[in-house]
Amino acid sequence: MLKKLLFLLAVIVCVFQGESYEKHIWAAEYPEIKVDTQKSEVIIRSQIAIDENDNYIPDESYTDQDGKEFWLKEWHIEPLYLPERKEWAVQTVDYKEVEWAAQIPEYTPITIKDKVTGQTVKRDIPIYQMEPGNEQWVPGFSFIAVFHSYDADYYQLGGKKIPFDNQKPQIKDCYTELLNEIQVDPEKYRITDAAWEGDPYVGDGGIICRNALVTGEKKVSDYHVTYGGEAILPSFQGNQCVAVYRGFNSVTDGWDQAGDHLVNSGDSTGNDKKGSWVIFRRSVVVTFSILLIIGLIVLAISLKRRLKHIKKRKEIDHEELY
Repeated sequence: MLKKLLFLLAVIVCVFQGESYEKHIWAAEYPEIKVDTQKSEVIIRSQIAIDENDNYIPDESYTDQDGKEFWLKEWHIEPLYLPERKEWAVQTVDYKEVEWAAQIPEYTPITIKDKVTGQTVKRDIPIYQMEPGNEQWVPGFSFIAVFHSYDADYYQLGGKKIPFDNQKPQIKDCYTELLNEIQVDPEKYRITDAAWEGDPYVGDGGIICRNALVTGEKKVSDYHVTYGGEAILPSFQGNQCVAVYRGFNSVTDGWDQAGDHLVNSGDSTGNDKKGSWVIFRRSVVVTFSILLIIGLIVLAISLKRRLKHIKKRKEIDHEELY
């Protein structure tokens, strides 16, 4: 009797393993069939302010980034109130050929879009970070120098004497002094040429003067400026759609409902076979699990009876000896 029970249990285990092997073969043949219970439900809140009179209806299905499809099960419109809140705003601006950093605006207007309501607001945001870039010398630097006592033997500029020349101002040896006169940094500006500007004239005090146009180059830099800061978004009162989606293989959704959706789709196709396989696999697993439990219970009862019978027989043999 014990041997028969052990043989029956072995048969049940083999059949159960055979079913598992068959399940593996089916899954290999149709690899797109997946049992995913970790992500069985998706709740999507609309990012738009919905008017209750718009007859808004959410999409019937939703596909996640893994390609799994979810179907709309229920949805409703609920009121949405958002108080004033702060949101970090950032924007980068590239400025080209800037003479000095003070020319860069300290604030810049930034248009901020509310991610929930879709509304836009414009705010002035200060400089958060400024990075200098490429430096280069460019033309465009010039100024007027006035030479007094024209027609004298020389001009006096600081401690230097500039010889008189009716054709062209001879200022080659006093570039630095001229830049100091107009109070600019000699490391940022340099003189390259000079020419008389107009004819001589009589200035204040009856002094003969003549203007000279001094030209040169200036050093400019590119700046990569990041504007950033907190912007206050206004309060908002509106409505929002809350939609609940569930997948076919979801435990919450139910195997039978998922199978019906896959099988009852009109003509018999490959999808019918997939749906049938999902239901069949669950049924087989449950059935053989129950048989395995029953077999273990029967085996335990039989072993208990067998041990009791052996004990009783030993007691009888012991009594016969005495």
